[in-house]
Amino acid sequence: MKELTYRMEFDPELDFEATPIWVLDASHCTPPWTPLAAWSWAIHCAHGGDGAMETVSLPYSSATWMRLVGGAVYYGFPGVKNEEEAKRREAKFREWMRPYLEDYEKNWDGKPEKELMALWEPLKKFDVDNASNYQLWLHIEDCFHAAYRMWYIHVLWNYIIWCPYVLLESLCKQFAGIDDTDPTFLKLVTGFDNKIFQVDRKIWQFSRKAIEMGLQDIFMNNGSKDVISQLETTNSGRKWLSEFREFINEDGWRSQRKLDFNGPTWIEDPTPVIDIVKLYLKKRGEFDLDKQREKATKERELAEREVLAKIPDEQKGLFTKILRIAQNAGVNSEGHVYYCEDQYYAITRRALMALGRRYVKAGTFDSPDDIFFLLPEEISMVIFEPLYFNLRPLIKRRREEYERWQRKPSPPFLLKEGTTPDQVGPHLIRLADPIFFKSCLGSMPKAGVELKADLYGQPGSPGVVEGSARVLLDENELFKVKEGDILVASNTAPSWTPVFNLIKGAVVDMGGSLAHAAVVGREFGIPVVTNTLTGTQKIKTGQRIRVDGNMGVVFFLDK
Repeated sequence: MKELTYRMEFDPELDFEATPIWVLDASHCTPPWTPLAAWSWAIHCAHGGDGAMETVSLPYSSATWMRLVGGAVYYGFPGVKNEEEAKRREAKFREWMRPYLEDYEKNWDGKPEKELMALWEPLKKFDVDNASNYQLWLHIEDCFHAAYRMWYIHVLWNYIIWCPYVLLESLCKQFAGIDDTDPTFLKLVTGFDNKIFQVDRKIWQFSRKAIEMGLQDIFMNNGSKDVISQLETTNSGRKWLSEFREFINEDGWRSQRKLDFNGPTWIEDPTPVIDIVKLYLKKRGEFDLDKQREKATKERELAEREVLAKIPDEQKGLFTKILRIAQNAGVNSEGHVYYCEDQYYAITRRALMALGRRYVKAGTFDSPDDIFFLLPEEISMVIFEPLYFNLRPLIKRRREEYERWQRKPSPPFLLKEGTTPDQVGPHLIRLADPIFFKSCLGSMPKAGVELKADLYGQPGSPGVVEGSARVLLDENELFKVKEGDILVASNTAPSWTPVFNLIKGAVVDMGGSLAHAAVVGREFGIPVVTNTLTGTQKIKTGQRIRVDGNMGVVFFLDK
């Protein structure tokens, strides 16, 4: 069988001609994706996202090109170099943004969430096990097609809230002399609930129910994979499980593995949720986020009064309106994952695994998850009478390649000869694209000689802390986190949120003030430094470090 390329692969000759700077999205593709997930991102996210960018018409950012290198995605930005064109785009952008600035509540009204859940519900009801091969493939294509719309809504949703966030920062710079690296600014946007936190709160409530029902010993004296079978042996355990399964059926459309199809969902394997229940059983008292939110709310209100006092009277009304919208940025940064990525990858995985089981039964390959190492054209070529095809050699090559990707870190930039890393920051600043500059990438680190730090990044959450580092490269290692650790990771995701109950600080390779680690760190009240670029390569587990979230730097206490 002729092996297909992954499509959207980086072509140095062609792509460096278009733009000399390509930037790794470590926030999403670390560790590297399986071939099918890489294909889906580079096709669905690219097209849906660029469709949203056409609608929004940012003045200097007209599109985002996506290219694949070793299971990782790199972004190129064409930009808008003609100032007249930029002015025309700005006029269109202002017209698009005006309704949300005038009446955010009325024009938002939960519309994205409602449309997305209406998109997913019929796909969830499809019977993947009893459908014919023809029906199942059409369903998989329906999932892929839904991804285009999901990514369009996803990107549009972010712009609606994150553009005011950038505008808020601009006003704060102008009148208060602070930007989104300043602790006061970060306090302005901290102390808010979101959908992911709400799901975590439900899990905490299950830990309280376990104590009330006398089930704590079953959880603490058994391995997580054995807890459910042990709960089945008692009446109170079966009652607890009945409510737990209702929760899983509603909120279990998610995986520990982010943005890939190769991790089991909570519906398939609720062990990760049991792990979280056990974690909460060890930490008695209130739900940490609720307790911290009271403090964060008071600090936010003080910061609002401090900053508002510096805003001219004639600007106060506009400033307050923009502030209220921008304060949803962190809420959206976390909450949209529940409605967008989690649903798509979980629903599509269920269908792909059903087809994978059929291929295993036919002898086409050995494991249902082998299907994630094929591309759609390859899957559809053998979907009818797969017993005549042996895809083991192809999958073996792909798996070996995938394992090589895991061992080799992806460089943060791909730069045309003659281009230097110092040019990346100004290039991104000019684009003024909040998704990439405030979430995925962040501002470039600036080495301050006077600080004599060992690692420079960006302030994500204020505060200073010292402790022992715990370097994790993916979510499968979360069980290694101990109370009091300082987490060091390429990036984090909603599946990592529960360990923020244990850690006292975090350092991540990439991301800005709206990256997951920054948003969650602020809500938990722990220092976070983002966008260090090489933190996971330079810091070792067990090494004592000082994390300064006020300055955005890290000091190595053990050399």
